[in-house]
Formats: sequence, C-alpha cells, structure tokens
Amino acid sequence: MQEILENPFSTHLLITAVIILIGFVVVRLSHRVSRRFLDDPERIYRSTKSTRRTVAFLAIIAIAIVWSPGFGDLLTLITVIGAGLAIALREVLLSIGGWARISLMTSFREGDRIEINGIRGDVIDIRVLRTTLMEIGGWVDADQSTGRIVHFPNSWIFQHGLFNYTRSFKFIWNEIPFTLTYRSNWRAARDIIMSYAEESATIVEQQARQEIQQISQQFLIHFSVLTPFVYVRIVPDGVQLTLRYLCEARKRRGSEHAMNLVVLDAFKDHPEIELAHRSLMVRPPDARQFGDLPAPPDHADP
Repeated sequence: MQEILENPFSTHLLITAVIILIGFVVVRLSHRVSRRFLDDPERIYRSTKSTRRTVAFLAIIAIAIVWSPGFGDLLTLITVIGAGLAIALREVLLSIGGWARISLMTSFREGDRIEINGIRGDVIDIRVLRTTLMEIGGWVDADQSTGRIVHFPNSWIFQHGLFNYTRSFKFIWNEIPFTLTYRSNWRAARDIIMSYAEESATIVEQQARQEIQQISQQFLIHFSVLTPFVYVRIVPDGVQLTLRYLCEARKRRGSEHAMNLVVLDAFKDHPEIELAHRSLMVRPPDARQFGDLPAPPDHADP
C-alpha cells in the first residue's frame, strides 16, 4: 500500500476514483432529499438535473487540478485534450454546441412538442449530448403518444429542420374532408359544417389573436383570417367539402373527433345529404372482356 501511495500516477488515480465516488454519493443524496421535501415532479426533475450538472462540473475541475501539478501544465493539458477532442469527438462537440444553442436561443424546452428529422414528440429531457422525446404519431394515426421514448443527439439542431408545435404559438390549422355524392345538397352540408365549426371557434380565435399580437413583436407574422372555412372541390367520388379550422396542437384529434360526431348526426337527419364511397364496377360472370371481342374482318387489298 505504501508503494502505491509513493507512486504519483497511482496516487492521482486513487484521488480521481475518490472524487468520482464522492460526486456519485452527493448526486444520490440530493435525489433522495429532493424526493423527500419536494412534491412537484417538475421541481424534483429540475433540482436533480441542476445538482447533477454542478457536481459533474466541479468533479471535472478537481480531476484536472489533480493531474496537473502546475498552472502551466494545466494549460498544456487542456490544450492537448481540446485538440484531441476536436479531431476524435466531432459529433460529441457538435452535440455540446447544439445543447448550448438550445439553452441560449431557447429553440425548445421541456414540455414543447417538436418534430425533427421525421421524429415527433413531447420533450421530456434535455441533456448536454442528447434530447429525449415521448414519441407521438408513428403507427398511431394521430398526434397521440405511442409510449416509446426516443433519444436524438443535439447535433441534429445544426443538420435538420426543427418544427415546434407549441413554442410562442400553440395553435395549428387542421383540415377535415367530407365527401358527398353528386346528387347530395352540398350547400346545405356546407352550412351545417360551418355552423358547428363557428360555435367552437370563438374561444380559440380570441386566444390565437392574443398570441399573434405577442409573437408579432419577434417575427414578421400575421393572420388576417382566423375563422373556419369550408372549401368545395370536385373529386372522382363526389363533392368534397374540406373544413379548415384553427385548434390547439395537442387537441387536434379530440377536436376532429367532436366535429365528426356532430356533423355525422346532422347529415343523418338531412334527407338530401349522403356520404360518398368508392365506386366499384361489378361484372357478371358471362360478360365479355376486351380480349373476348371478335376480331375485325379481314379486308382484301383492291
């Protein structure tokens, strides 16, 4: 044991292990204290996260001091380590830079609903190297959770476009198509859809206008029309009425479900409205096919 303590390398290695152990114990104790004295899950999460970062930062500084006997050697060590990291850990450095950008520019934060590189979800954790989402969509045919937790590196913030559903403006435009037969009274159907859409759009429109006034101070953005509207289009199966309306990003499926229920009930009670369906051509078993037609008669050359 004495020989190990007399060896500088072994001594530094032992002190490094002790520092890591102390940091681990402090983090574990802080987690227990937070769970004991705090009831809000968000406050517990932020408290433990801040403690973990602070302990990791102090441990890195302490380990660097242990392995550097002098200030000049410390600068040399930092320079060598920095050059090696720049070459070997490019993706890691990009992720750290991405984390700095996310933290400083607030591209998104915990609780936001985002989409990046085809992945959609609610942000549940932001760390130095990665961001964690609770996935939505996927095999679920709506903006609802799949139950999967997805991680992506923070370097993606520099490589892919980022879509934020709830930051600054939490409303989106949604569309619901209704296809009627050609013989249906599409004007009456349009009036029915508009009447129900306008009933539910009053409160949403007021909230959206307030948020637009706030974000217009930061971005050149404005919407002149926020009321719902029904577009009419002729399609192969009939007349398509598409309702376009404003709703909260997290309530898209719920609002669509409620609108479908009331509109379907109203269509059912109207004798001149019927929903269209895909047309199918049924051929009797003895009907001729194109290949069964008789060949044209041969005409002799004059």
